Parts: sequence; C-alpha cells; structure tokens
Amino acid sequence: QAPSADPALAQDYEPRPAIWRLADADTTIFLFGTIHLLPEGFRWRNPQFDQVLASVDTLVLESSTQDAEHSLAVHSGKIAALTAATPSISSRLSPAVRGKWRQLIEQSGQPFALVDRMPLPLAIMGFGYSVGEGAVSSYEFGVETVLEAEFAATGRPVESIESHGGVLLSLMRLDDEAMLRELEADLASWPGTDAAMADSGATTPDEGPWAMEHAWAQGRIAEDFDLGLGPGKTGRAFHRVLLTRRNAAWARWLEARLDQPGTIMVAVGAGHFEGRDSLLAMLAERGLSAVRIN
Repeated sequence: QAPSADPALAQDYEPRPAIWRLADADTTIFLFGTIHLLPEGFRWRNPQFDQVLASVDTLVLESSTQDAEHSLAVHSGKIAALTAATPSISSRLSPAVRGKWRQLIEQSGQPFALVDRMPLPLAIMGFGYSVGEGAVSSYEFGVETVLEAEFAATGRPVESIESHGGVLLSLMRLDDEAMLRELEADLASWPGTDAAMADSGATTPDEGPWAMEHAWAQGRIAEDFDLGLGPGKTGRAFHRVLLTRRNAAWARWLEARLDQPGTIMVAVGAGHFEGRDSLLAMLAERGLSAVRIN
C-alpha cells in the first residue's frame, strides 16, 4: 500500500494495537479493538498480531458483510415503516436554521434529499461515518474489511456478535425530541464553516486529525470514550444504545462462548474497550478477566 502524503500520518513508531486474551481450559478468545475506517497505507499490524491471527480458527466481527446484509433484509419492513412515518428533519426545524441544515449536509458531501428524510438519529450518526469524495479514510482499508478478506481467502469462518439490523432499529427508535432541540441550538450557533475540514497544520502523530488513529496504533487506551456527540441528551442516548447496552450483551455472549472449545478472535470497535462501561468492565462484572498480552 502506498504511504499517505499527509505528514500528520507519518508513523515513526512500530504499531502495537491492544490485544487481550480471555481464556479457560479449552477456549481462547483474543479481543482486538479496531478502527472501522483507515487511510491507505496506515500501518497497524506487527509480527505478534500476525502470529496471534495465524492461531485463530474463527473471526468474530460486530457483523460480517453477509450477516449485515441478511439482518437488514430481515428487518427491512420495520425499517421502511419507521422511515416512512418520519417527517423530514427540515420540516421540524425552525425557518431560522433550515438553511444551515441544508448547508451542513451539503458540506458533508451527502445528498440533502436523502439525509433530510432519514430518522434524526441515523442522520446524526451519518455525519460521523460519511465518506465523501476525496476522503482519506475508507472502509476499504479499515481493520474489519482487511481481516474479513483474509479469513475468506484462507477458508476460515467469519461470524457476527450481533445483528446489524437490530442495532439500526434500536437507533431509529430513540426518542428524538431532545435531539431535535439540541440540533436546533447547535445550528443556531454554528458559523457555517466546516472546521473538521480545515488544515490543522499538524506534523506529528500526537496532534491533528489523526491523533486518535495514532494513539490506537500505539496501543494507548483512554480512560473514557467519547462518541463526539457532546455531553447533552443526544450524546448520552447514543452512548447508552451504541456502547453500554452492546457491551453488556457482548459480555454475555463471550461468557457463553467460553463453553465452546477453540481459538477465536473478536474484532470490534476500539471504543468498546475504553471507559467505565467498557466491554472489559462488563466482563469483570461477570467475574471474567481479559488480560492484555502486548
């Protein structure tokens, strides 16, 4: 892979993203925190990781590509009904900020007509995961994409720890009145510039827009994880649905999986291993200890 021309992406260190081992007498589960989107050429593997991966029988993702497509098909009726019953976001905003709402969507590179008709929680999440033309990071180079392709090439199975469609439905069912009020206030105070796209001038791994990726690649674990949606009701609601509830469910899944012999790797978003309600904390509540091995 070609290295990026962005000087803030230069890596003057050997990567060592965190890996944990959860095991009993006949089962070993390696836990690996991932980054879903990465720039081409960004290094995150090392010999220890490749050695661990070679020992694994099965890869478990949040949801494999095949399972995600199936679960979306299963829930398509409910998703379509909820979407159809939702009025456009712009019609719920005051006239004073509707223009800014359009401007924000257009600056993100997404089609206004599509985003404006989404349930509000999905529209908000879309700004965190949208990949417009010319974007540096891509799912193509993200950890899950790379690992899933590697397991497919070697004939090893890829499983899912949850239903992608189910998670989507849980987001769509969030009470969005508080979100709408916070969006209204944020748009009213927004100057109309896209700060996220501004050149930070960063030249080292510890600063600028790639600080999170560099910290992850160096194995740093933050005391808390921030979805970037602020401390208000919107941020708390997303944290509850996307992190707390899922971490608790995954901890139950992992405890049950220990009853099945073999060696697997569970590769899920790195944020699930950070904070007071992390997956590691949820495992500890169940009397299970995952030991970091690097």
